[in-house]
Amino acid sequence: MALEELFSKGVPKRSILAILIVLVILTGCIFIGDYSKKRTSAEVEARWEQALIHRQQKDFGSAVSTYNSVFGIISSSDYPDEYAMTHYHLGKIYEEMALYGNTSANLQNSISSYSNALAFFSKEGSPAEHALVQYSLGDAYLRLYDSSGDPERLDTSITAYKESLSYYTFARDPVYYASANNKLGNAYRKKGLSGGETNTLSEAIGFYNESLRVFRKDTYPQEYAGVQNNLGNLYMEMARMEGSPDKLNLAIISYNNALEVLTLENNPVEYVTVQNNLGNAYFELSATRDRSENIEKSVNAYRESLKVFTIDLFPVEHKGVLANIARAYKSL
Repeated sequence: MALEELFSKGVPKRSILAILIVLVILTGCIFIGDYSKKRTSAEVEARWEQALIHRQQKDFGSAVSTYNSVFGIISSSDYPDEYAMTHYHLGKIYEEMALYGNTSANLQNSISSYSNALAFFSKEGSPAEHALVQYSLGDAYLRLYDSSGDPERLDTSITAYKESLSYYTFARDPVYYASANNKLGNAYRKKGLSGGETNTLSEAIGFYNESLRVFRKDTYPQEYAGVQNNLGNLYMEMARMEGSPDKLNLAIISYNNALEVLTLENNPVEYVTVQNNLGNAYFELSATRDRSENIEKSVNAYRESLKVFTIDLFPVEHKGVLANIARAYKSL
């Protein structure tokens, strides 16, 4: 109602003044509250950025402290998204810390942080964030399985990756879709190997091939090479379980597919790793087919890997490759 109408209706000036004062106070409170919330959000982002700097400098203790300081300036009720995302960032920090020691404890902390984030990022209310955390949770559980051998961790990892795929579809987010499928291939490969289950290994092939729908050689060459190497390793393991030289041929094809992308100049470590794997495949094939020819191909691949796996830079790998070459020549 306009002031003129109030005057015309005979409302006392004192009452009108009181109304105006209330309106001014309410407007000020709204403005101050909005300003305060924006300032707090800006402070949260500033602390995230500072924590990221610490993380990049490998100063993980300071990064964890900086992230934890965020919980001192926000509440989960007033800033649920920022609260949850801070837990997610903590999960990533702990996961990275696990690379440098205290593997099990750091991965457990990572999982706890991701679980805290999921308490706020529901599948219905925050589907993108929910999928992102589930994807990371799959990584943490898979690594925890590698360190513990606990099959329950592996199953939980698979569940988390599949949950992320309820959002990461081929159409919506092809890169995450392909990456999750590649990691499911890794998980099913480990599951099949631990239980001697060829059917599970065959499922792993399906996940790897699904990821290659996106990770094509012309568009994502590095990722393509990584999946091809994974396929090669899987076929090698299936060949050993089944005694199948045909699987060894498939492994050789996969490794050579990877080497169409990887070069000694641009990807030295990856290149020689695949060369060593290729040498193993040719060596195992020599037991059943074209012994001399495949031994020669095996030794050539091993020698190629020694261009990077030198005694100075990679003494353990260097020793292993030399042992492979000696084994190959001894089998002639």
